[in-house]
Amino acid sequence: MSFNLSRMGFLCAIISLTVAFVPRGKVNLKRNRTVDTISRAKFKFEKQLPHSSNPAFKTISFPSSFSKVEGVSTFRGGPYRDRPSYGVLENRPKSLKVKWSYATGGDAKWGGGAGWTGQPCIIKWSDSVRGLMNVLPAIKADPNFKEVILGSLDGKIYFLDLENGKPSRPAININNPIKGTVTVDPRGWPVLYAGQGISNTGEFGVRIFNLIDQQKVYFINGRDSFAYRPWSAFDGAPLVAEDSDVLFLGGENGLVYSIHLNSAFAMSHPYYSLSPEVTKYRYQFNPTQYQGIENSLVGYKDRLYFSDNNGFIQCLSSEDFNPIWFTQNHDDTDATLVLEEENGVPFLYTGNEVDLQGAKGYTYVKKLNGNDGSTVWESKFACLTIRGEHPVNGGMLSTPVIGKQNGSDLAVFSISRYNGMNKGLLVALKKSSGEKVWELLLDNYAWSSPLDIYDRQGNMYVFLADSKGFVMLFDGLNGDLIYKAKIAELFEASPAAFDNKIVIASRPREIFCLEVQ
Repeated sequence: MSFNLSRMGFLCAIISLTVAFVPRGKVNLKRNRTVDTISRAKFKFEKQLPHSSNPAFKTISFPSSFSKVEGVSTFRGGPYRDRPSYGVLENRPKSLKVKWSYATGGDAKWGGGAGWTGQPCIIKWSDSVRGLMNVLPAIKADPNFKEVILGSLDGKIYFLDLENGKPSRPAININNPIKGTVTVDPRGWPVLYAGQGISNTGEFGVRIFNLIDQQKVYFINGRDSFAYRPWSAFDGAPLVAEDSDVLFLGGENGLVYSIHLNSAFAMSHPYYSLSPEVTKYRYQFNPTQYQGIENSLVGYKDRLYFSDNNGFIQCLSSEDFNPIWFTQNHDDTDATLVLEEENGVPFLYTGNEVDLQGAKGYTYVKKLNGNDGSTVWESKFACLTIRGEHPVNGGMLSTPVIGKQNGSDLAVFSISRYNGMNKGLLVALKKSSGEKVWELLLDNYAWSSPLDIYDRQGNMYVFLADSKGFVMLFDGLNGDLIYKAKIAELFEASPAAFDNKIVIASRPREIFCLEVQ
């Protein structure tokens, strides 16, 4: 069901619409294409436009291939959130070796390293941009230099040399814990976008940094009177529509932001400037519910997709911020969705946590049609959760792997607190039907997202790090274990890979680089 609104522009204009949805059936069978809806629910949305007599609604289209830089420039690599690795392996892997580790700072409460939704970016800068930035002099002259950029729970953004793990330039200290993944501008510009997870200093929002000199150039305050919810964390990674110069992000305050950056970058000076115009979107299904968004937005052509703490999945127009469809996904859905296009149709892969269901319930992993939100197939798994003052949820909290090349009909899901409170499951399902191909019972559950890497023959391998500090490597086609070892105390954050090097941060402090051998 779609909505159309007139394009109006005036100071802090608020546009609202309430729509009653008629239930069309609950989906729990494979191949049932009816849309999940909420019985007798009313959906209300509003937009707050920037101060402009004619707001700049732009034509926006996310490309299928993302980023003009080599590497992984945001959470899961791009707008489809499907590419956490870059490059290939030369041969079939046999083991993993710790190439280096780096210890962050951190206090007794939050520690350092990185937590859930955190992931490093790994970037190979162009020669011209690398020469402009404040990296070490020896690095300026190194054409093979690749930089690891990671936001940490100790409140700093670290910059490390992928080859040796040594700092490539000073860390940026925002003095507030960062839970999520930073984003490097996909145009290859020296610009960094970083959300904030906890407020220690009073500031609570998103920052934009000029990486020529690492200076903050813009701040988005998450404490916003337009938001229904007062919690102002930004754990999802910002998403930039590179050809349109627009930044999109969702917050735990329940707002979705469209920010026309009006930015400019010139290497001759060097020079970077921006003049942001901010449009905000809020919505309600029930005034008593919070609509926090902890996942990273997915972009496809002129559409945005996201889920929230109440399990609603939405599709928005990225151009005018009107909702196109929504569906209910059983329970709290914090894991980032993944998109893949098949024969011109976008399909989404997702799964829910066990949270609102109580101490035990079901995780439903599913494939959705991105055009209308209908369920293509779904499969359910019984999971547990820890309730109370300090809940630790089970179910699916990680982003699935969408197989490619020889694994192109596989989707791999990691499910927590399955078959026991501290155990887990890694399962591969056919994209075409949802049929189970292989499954592995895990000794420890994993919030960290699995990662797919490929050799030159197109064979798929899956890397996974778990809640007890083990790292594992599997054959992605049959689930056979290739390697397993304990190297840390705890992994919650997700990995990124460049060729045969995998970088992942642990808690409480260590960042690891693993070499696939």
